Amino acid sequence: MKKLILCFILLIFSLVWSPNPSQGFGKMDYERIYKDMPVLDFMYETRVDPEESRDYEEYAISPYVLVRLPVTLRNKKILLPRGYYLVKPEKKDGFQFVIFKQNGIVKGAVPVYKAYITNPLEVFPQPPQKPKTKWYFKPFVMVGKVIIWPIKKLFERKQPKIPPRAKTEFEYIQQENFYIMGLYVENRLYKMLFKLGN
Repeated sequence: MKKLILCFILLIFSLVWSPNPSQGFGKMDYERIYKDMPVLDFMYETRVDPEESRDYEEYAISPYVLVRLPVTLRNKKILLPRGYYLVKPEKKDGFQFVIFKQNGIVKGAVPVYKAYITNPLEVFPQPPQKPKTKWYFKPFVMVGKVIIWPIKKLFERKQPKIPPRAKTEFEYIQQENFYIMGLYVENRLYKMLFKLGN
């Protein structure tokens, strides 16, 4: 019984007690995360992504995400001036990172400090559905499909793959001068940490 009462008191204490943020319990320690991140400048020393041609061959448009950096960002040795970049997430040699490209040249490989699985229906809401065909029009629609089907088969071509859905979000931590970039690609969220560059 004493153990049960002690557990109950500890539970109440843990719910009521709020940790002191200065001790590092109540917030993320971005300084430590930034310090512990690996430097990946050896990944693309030639500034060429050997997989780029393979990435493009399956798609009619670019499979990469177009991102506009509003400010100059730094991640260890990598300096990304403000502007437009094509980005793609990668996993290689045990590292998870995001490649930033301009005009086909790799400007940097930035490590991902946290990756999440997300619900794509929440991140990319579905557009409104068009109204269903009324029941009395359905026979005419079916006849039209049967007539058009052989003609459609003659002119049918292989459809290119649709690029993955993607979007980005930015967050500025003013107290610590850090910039967080979140990259959503389908059901994944990749978080990268930057300092404001000079």
